[in-house]
Amino acid sequence: MSIQTSSNAGTNWSMGAGLGAAVAASACCTIPLALVSLGVGGAWIGSLTALAPYRWIFVTLAVGALGYAGYNEWHLSRQPDCDCETAFSSTTRRSLLGAGALVVLALVVSPWLLGVSSTDATQQAQAAVTGSQDTSEESATPASFQQVVLKVEGMTCAACPKTVRTSLEGVDGVYSAKATFKPPEAVVRFDPDKVSVEDLTTATKNAGFPSQPKSSS
Repeated sequence: MSIQTSSNAGTNWSMGAGLGAAVAASACCTIPLALVSLGVGGAWIGSLTALAPYRWIFVTLAVGALGYAGYNEWHLSRQPDCDCETAFSSTTRRSLLGAGALVVLALVVSPWLLGVSSTDATQQAQAAVTGSQDTSEESATPASFQQVVLKVEGMTCAACPKTVRTSLEGVDGVYSAKATFKPPEAVVRFDPDKVSVEDLTTATKNAGFPSQPKSSS
């Protein structure tokens, strides 16, 4: 096997490893949200959120693999041309490397971006509590609707409330749902004729975040 063929294989392997590590790094937040948004749920999703404490390891592996791929490609570009067969041309290979780097970067930072958008939405909702928007919302809520505050377990970052809220909003009979990271809870307005508190806790559990009623009204 020539040096160029070996280097090309090394680049492919390291890019694959980087993508895999990046997917694992986003598994605690981004993947559960994507699954819940698609209507896919189950207690097994909790195994994904359990990866949160190890996220920094996967991020380190992703960055390291990406760095190795870049170095390997730079090293390969300094080698003299040969007539050996390779799967891709140098231009195609570098384009794939650049695209792969963008995908890895997007996966690594996606929980942070989701956390920023979720925090902004929460702040807007809290600001509306004393405003006319919240007043009109209260007046539009049917008198038969109830409200429950759920204490949510397993949230590890500011992006998690978005998954919790999405899972609750997908339940038929839920009028509105707001979730926060600090404190880790969700406030849900729902129609008791269509959905029970147990249905709500099941929805969050199937999103990977077990919950229990904190108070109701």
